[in-house]
Amino acid sequence: MTRLTLRTDGNSKKVIERFAPAGGRILGVITILIGVLIVGDIIVEWRTWAGLSAAAVVVAVCALVWVGLVRPAVVAYEEALVLRNILSDVRIPWHLVESATVSPVLTLPVGGKVYRSSAVGVTGADRRAMRRSRRESVEAVMRGRSPGSEEEGPAPKGAASLAGMPPSVYTTHRIETLAEKYADASRVTTEVERHWRWPEFAVVVVAILVAVLANSLA
Repeated sequence: MTRLTLRTDGNSKKVIERFAPAGGRILGVITILIGVLIVGDIIVEWRTWAGLSAAAVVVAVCALVWVGLVRPAVVAYEEALVLRNILSDVRIPWHLVESATVSPVLTLPVGGKVYRSSAVGVTGADRRAMRRSRRESVEAVMRGRSPGSEEEGPAPKGAASLAGMPPSVYTTHRIETLAEKYADASRVTTEVERHWRWPEFAVVVVAILVAVLANSLA
């Protein structure tokens, strides 16, 4: 999982941190690159109605891969937390963020409503951490002391503690920390905003229509 990115977007809004599924994003980018090569080969070698239909299908598939694997992310700005979902962006001012949990995807209760993002979910690292925690608890009980007792030594603090956290725990911890830190700066906006991603809708619909039309003319 990608954890920390400091940069500025085109609207001069500072990105504090970005959370995204690195594995799925890499797979998505590779798939899109393969799709580009296929479309390029069709343009060079297969300039027929059937070729156009095949190219349109590839474009539609690449668009779906983009919205399903590459696009989803959770981005923390100074003013708000943005959930980049498959076909919409949900912008939540920090002062409205009540808590953050991952069960099995990121869940944010806000003013009686619940907002979710599939960009952050329970991963293999989380499952391994839970199994390790259960194993250590059993071993501690067998040794005759409670898990997390002082005999085991103090818990790590600061950056070392964060680095050792499972991805989902780290994400929820950071979101709650940032919500507390930037709550006052976000009060200029008083409600959650949702913006639909019409370009992605349009690309998929147009590609499907072109594929159907070209196939009927082939």
